[in-house]
Formats: sequence, C-alpha cells, structure tokens
Amino acid sequence: MRNPIRLYFTYLVQRTLFGVIGLFAVIWLLVVSVDLVEAMREVGKVEDAGFSEAIRMTLFRTPQLILTLSPFVFLFGTLWAFGQMAKSSEVAVMRAAGLSVWRLVAAPVALSIFAGITTILVFDPVAADLAGRAQTIKNEIRGKKSNMVEPLRDGIWLRQDNGRYAAIVHASGYDTDTQMLSNVTVWRHTEDGVFIDRWDAPTGEVQATNFVLRNVRRTTQHQEKEPIRPVETLPISIDLRTLREDVAKEEALSIWALPEFIRVMSNAGMSTIEYKLRYQDLWSLPIRLAAMALIACAFALGMNARAGGTAALMGVGIATGFALFILSELSTAIARANIVPIIIASWAPSLLAVVFAVTLLLYREDG
Repeated sequence: MRNPIRLYFTYLVQRTLFGVIGLFAVIWLLVVSVDLVEAMREVGKVEDAGFSEAIRMTLFRTPQLILTLSPFVFLFGTLWAFGQMAKSSEVAVMRAAGLSVWRLVAAPVALSIFAGITTILVFDPVAADLAGRAQTIKNEIRGKKSNMVEPLRDGIWLRQDNGRYAAIVHASGYDTDTQMLSNVTVWRHTEDGVFIDRWDAPTGEVQATNFVLRNVRRTTQHQEKEPIRPVETLPISIDLRTLREDVAKEEALSIWALPEFIRVMSNAGMSTIEYKLRYQDLWSLPIRLAAMALIACAFALGMNARAGGTAALMGVGIATGFALFILSELSTAIARANIVPIIIASWAPSLLAVVFAVTLLLYREDG
C-alpha cells in the first residue's frame, strides 16, 4: 500500500502545478497583448519597419517579462489552487486526516523551489538570449545598427558609422566622475574597409558630436607616425549615453555570463550596480517563489467552504503581491543609492516574506 502522506503530497503538487500553469497562461496572454501594442507603437515610428518586426520583438521579450512576473504567477496560482480546495472542503478533509499545516504547504514550497532552480539553470539563459535579440531588433529599426559598445577583457570597444567612414574606438577605462576615456586608440576606415589612419592618446573626451583627443599621435595610411599634437578633434558622434545605453542590458545576460561581465565592466570603470542586482535577484528567485507560495497558503488555509469566495481571496493576494513588489522596489532603490549592500537589498524582501508567511502559518496552526 502506498504511503498516504506521499499520495497527499503528490496530489497537492498536481493541484498547485495546475493552478500555476493556468495563471501562467493568462499572464502570458496579457503580456503578449500589452507588449505587442507597445512594439507596434515603436515600429510605427519607423517607415521601413512593419508587423513582423513587432511580432519578433514581442516574442523575444516575452520570456524575460514572464520571468520578472514569475513570483506573482506563483502567488496567484497557489492562491487559486488552495482557494479551490478550501471551497470544496478538501483542505478540511486533509486536516481531519491528520495532515499538519506544514505538510500541506510542503508541496507548493517544494514545487516553487524546484521551479526557481530550473528557471535559473534552464529558462533564464534562453530568456536572456532572446532579450538580447529583441534589443538588437529594436536598435536596428531605430537606426542604431552601426553603433555598438562591447566591454571586453582588455577594456571598452565602440564602433560608430557616420556614413562617410567607420571609426573603431578602444579605451582601457572610463572615469564616470571626469567623463574621460583613458588610453584611447581610434581606427578609421572607409565603408569598403580601407584603412585611413590611427590615433593614439592617453585620454579622450566626448564634446557634443566631437571626440577630443589630447597629446595624440596619428599613424597614417602608410604607417607613418606623425609628431604628437596637443589637441585633436575628430568628428565622431559618440555621446556618453552610448556607454550606458548600448552596453548589453542586464536582462540580456544569463546568470552564468554575469560574473565575468561584472568583472570586465568594473575593470573598465563602468557602473556594475544593475548587473550585480540582477545577479543576486536571480540567485534569490527560488526563495522568492517559495515565499510567495507560503504567503498564498497562509491566506488560503484561513478560508473554509463558507468563509467567502474567490474574489476576496484574490483581493488579499493582489494586495499582498503589490506590497511585496513595493518593498522589493524600495530595497532596490536603496541599493542603487549605495545605502545598503546589494546582497542585502536583493535577499531581504524574500527572507522577510518567508518570515511573515511562517509567522502567519504558526498562528493558523497553533492559534
């Protein structure tokens, strides 16, 4: 004879999974609909872009958006599943059969932790890759195809095409205080790839649409080195926002790519706060999903067959979800201001949610 505890556990996992999948489908449809409208608005500003670009952008961005909303999917999905079981008196029957509240919540918590780990290892790398493709499409339809920024092991690489020639800029670092690039090298070549010249300078500064190099030496097309010039202005229209906007977005990097990217960005003197927040948020995802499942169970187990309907249950869930969202956003803002360490800002909301849910469950169980 099979262990009844295992049977109950399997049944609760199935019911919770059904609720989560149902909410996932609803959220997916909503996200696709809303994002498609936004994508159509974006491509509508470009003459040569059409519906196919909007569809591709939406499909590529959707996985990352779903990942962001996954805590709410687990909160509402678990609320719905346990709410239905409470309305049909299944929870009361399980409690009468001797199941403690901790055995009841073990199934959704185990499912949420498993889903969180699977998301980190499997889903996130795919979502990050698709998000990067979506950003590429967006840049192309906005006419930013020729401007690229790539932080590599040996510094920052930028490429800019002004229609007359292409310029490749390399710098070992970027000082955010003085807004200066250090150890700058600029290669210029024609649209056909013919080398024009090379410029080497210890510092470079962007001024409006020009790139100002100081103490610069030019190497000609025939590899002749000219005398050092105190100042030289090159008509290269790379503004400082490019360093922040065209570098790979944090959501376009998987959890495996983030550590090396953070190290390289830090060595190049560029801000890494958003990437560190992203890294810690991903690792804390299993705990965040478990916290949502615990909170859902804590509220749902307080219901019974005659204590009210699903509307009241979902209302409590929505209010709780928004409260946790606000707490998480506040914690992130504090981390961006360097008031608290990033690791605390990323993990504290999830851990506080777990403590809150466990306290509520203790009250439900022991009165």
